[in-house]
Amino acid sequence: MEKIQLTRNMRARTDPAFSDFLLRVGNGEEHTIKDDLVLLLEQLVIKSNGNISGEDRLISEIYPSLNENGSCAKYMTERTILASRNEYIDQLNEMLIVNFSGESKTFISFDSAEDDTNNYYQEEYLNTLTPNDLPPHGLILKKNIHIMLLRNLDPSNGLCNGTRMVCRGFDNNVIHAKIMMGQCTSKHVFIPIIQLSPPENEGYPFKFIRKQFSVRLCFAMTINKAQGQTVSNVGLYLPQHIFSHGQLYVALSRGISLSTTKVLVMTEQPKRRKGTYTKNIVYQEVLGKKSSQYIFLCYKYIIILFII
Repeated sequence: MEKIQLTRNMRARTDPAFSDFLLRVGNGEEHTIKDDLVLLLEQLVIKSNGNISGEDRLISEIYPSLNENGSCAKYMTERTILASRNEYIDQLNEMLIVNFSGESKTFISFDSAEDDTNNYYQEEYLNTLTPNDLPPHGLILKKNIHIMLLRNLDPSNGLCNGTRMVCRGFDNNVIHAKIMMGQCTSKHVFIPIIQLSPPENEGYPFKFIRKQFSVRLCFAMTINKAQGQTVSNVGLYLPQHIFSHGQLYVALSRGISLSTTKVLVMTEQPKRRKGTYTKNIVYQEVLGKKSSQYIFLCYKYIIILFII
């Protein structure tokens, strides 16, 4: 079966070593050891250093002098940290907002389980859930902080799923924001509190409803949310291995060079091996030419989920 291969990475075209490494990762050609582990290029790797945790080092690499530069839109839009799960994203965003100047306000969601007449699912339990594409139970905001929209509220006016904005102000029921990307850049918009539910494939035995602003902080974002974006300074946070086909490639290829792309791997490393390894999942059968229709349908389904 003839393979469909990645042949060029346009984002990293000015850094041939990085571009070639990305192509080998994306095509599943980079040498692996047991459990699909690949050796990361040394220039990419962030490590703990003495009393400084790996997370703090990653943050300082991607967001240097955040307190002084946080109000600069260009500084903020040129950097992000990626992770595979919402729980990791929330952890990083909470660490970063502390270093962002200004007074904070926490907005608490109202969570419920539809048709739970026997009250099996207590609100305290529902508050702990972090479904994909839903805002956190406790959303912390500050003026001038960058946020990302999680739903299509008004596409004709730039309010699309994934739109990055600057929070210009807020009260109990609305956020005043300024769009920072696309054709509606610099447009001022208002984001209301709405009812949100995760996709049915999240696997909950009930319909989960969260009433909250449909935004997240975007110091850090999930790998899936970053698809299609180019970011000058990218960090990748891996407290666990990635878990789906092509996810490592998608994350690393948001960046443009080795010097501005950093990876923090927190998983246990192979014994008697030098360097830092992480998992790269590539299903070769998916890259087969006869699978092109299947790939198209998969991407179509992903796009539909992304815009819901």
